[in-house]
Amino acid sequence: MNKLIIGLLVVAAGAGAFFLLNKKKNNDQPIASINKEFIIGQWKTVAVEPIKDSAALNIQYNFQQAGRLIQSVNDSVAKDSSHYEWNKANELVWKEKETDSTGKIFVVLKLTTDSLQLQAKDSSTVLLTKVK
Repeated sequence: MNKLIIGLLVVAAGAGAFFLLNKKKNNDQPIASINKEFIIGQWKTVAVEPIKDSAALNIQYNFQQAGRLIQSVNDSVAKDSSHYEWNKANELVWKEKETDSTGKIFVVLKLTTDSLQLQAKDSSTVLLTKVK
């Protein structure tokens, strides 16, 4: 009887570990269909992993309709303008100028009405929340 209970506990622990690891693996995958309209608006940086510079947490981004992206540091007067677009793989392409043929590519891990999580090709991630 004790061997049966121990055997069931081992099987349950193995199944739990499998589902936990499988869920974590799937969380790092880009979302298949995203509502691109959710990106429009002002966002602030909440987390950057791995963090290289704490100043990155003070940046706000204003995504506008026509692909224009305005960056500022804590509502400062100085603002920097760039452009963004979506590629065929639903990745966000960030360009310095609209006419640039290439840009920095981000995989969209999460995009909701109030949360945006991006992953760069070097596996660094950025979490943004919508400014209300």
